[in-house]
Amino acid sequence: MPDILRGLSVVVTRPASQAAGFQHLLGEAGATAVLFPVIAIVPPENQAVAKAVLAGLDAYDTAIFISANAVRFGLELLDETLQQCLRRLVIGAVGKQTAEALQQCGYPVQWVPGGAFTSEAFLALPETQQLAGRRILIFRGEGGRELLAESLQRRGASVDYVEVYRRVRPKIDANCLKQRHKQQQLDIIAITSSEGLLNLLAMLDNPDWIKTVPLLVGSQRIGETARQTGFTGSIVIADNPSDKAMMQALSHWVQECQ
Repeated sequence: MPDILRGLSVVVTRPASQAAGFQHLLGEAGATAVLFPVIAIVPPENQAVAKAVLAGLDAYDTAIFISANAVRFGLELLDETLQQCLRRLVIGAVGKQTAEALQQCGYPVQWVPGGAFTSEAFLALPETQQLAGRRILIFRGEGGRELLAESLQRRGASVDYVEVYRRVRPKIDANCLKQRHKQQQLDIIAITSSEGLLNLLAMLDNPDWIKTVPLLVGSQRIGETARQTGFTGSIVIADNPSDKAMMQALSHWVQECQ
């Protein structure tokens, strides 16, 4: 899609360590990427808690990774013995990017949905329907959704968490966004989580002006959060929060507006 987005200014709110792929795609299409991370991914404050859970990894038969962040930070906590233990388990991933991150590190993934990057899609897999006797460990960030664990438990599994990272609000100056808006250099804001959207609002002293700016969001649920918090501008909904899906939705929106 060479130059299809030429002249468009897109705010990229992914964590700084995860923004390069989307930034590159935007640049190839002629858009200007404005990097403004609204979430930072960091290790837990007390890693000893996670390490204590992982010390008992051999008691489980299944490990499920919620995200690529869970892969990155979870694997960093495993010594060689625990790495070998993990390879003996059935491994699940909520989404293709998470599965790819595991496979790149040498961990085969048996359970992964082919479509949406959601707990709901994972729970629709045939393998997750009858789980009597299963002992499952979910690798996730602090304060994640409870839907996955609760649903697996209702299907007969014993489920525990290991929280291997946390999401924090970055401390950065948001005035640059307001200045761009005044200069009509802020066309659309890309948001990939409801938490990120709420962080964006909290980072602005007076956020009302931003609620008229179009949003590119990675799910229907994020779009609903945007409306509930007062956004009145266009909301472009991608099929999922991957770079490819976000670009496809953005390109379609631009073509419709021409």
